[in-house]
Amino acid sequence: MVTSKYDDLTEATELLLERDLEKHRRNLAESSRLAGELAQIDGLRQAAQSDTGSINARQILGADTLWQGWLATRRAEILRHSAMARAQEADSLARAKTAFSRVEAARKLARQEAEAQQKRRLKAEADANDALGILREGRAQGFS
Repeated sequence: MVTSKYDDLTEATELLLERDLEKHRRNLAESSRLAGELAQIDGLRQAAQSDTGSINARQILGADTLWQGWLATRRAEILRHSAMARAQEADSLARAKTAFSRVEAARKLARQEAEAQQKRRLKAEADANDALGILREGRAQGFS
């Protein structure tokens, strides 16, 4: 393969793209983890609220109120973290898109450079063939 002055640029932009994509994957995983935790908390809240058939020891001691308070506090905390995770996810997606655009631009520059080199090489070959043709004509006419 013919090397180009854009090879290093292309390699660097591809590395930056991989870095930004990995960061975005981590942000997606964090958002997913928080969504799962939120679903779990909501399930616990529903289970605790549906158990209203009889007064039990937890209700007499007030532990159910503490439990509901803890669940509400934890849910609010998860929602805050989830909002931050979504913001980071949007930011990392924008960065990944920018990195992808840079990679595509670097590849386009490298491709254009390769095409220009190919055209120059083909022109040089055509010029050499023309020169050989002129020499052959000269020999055929008796010029040596």
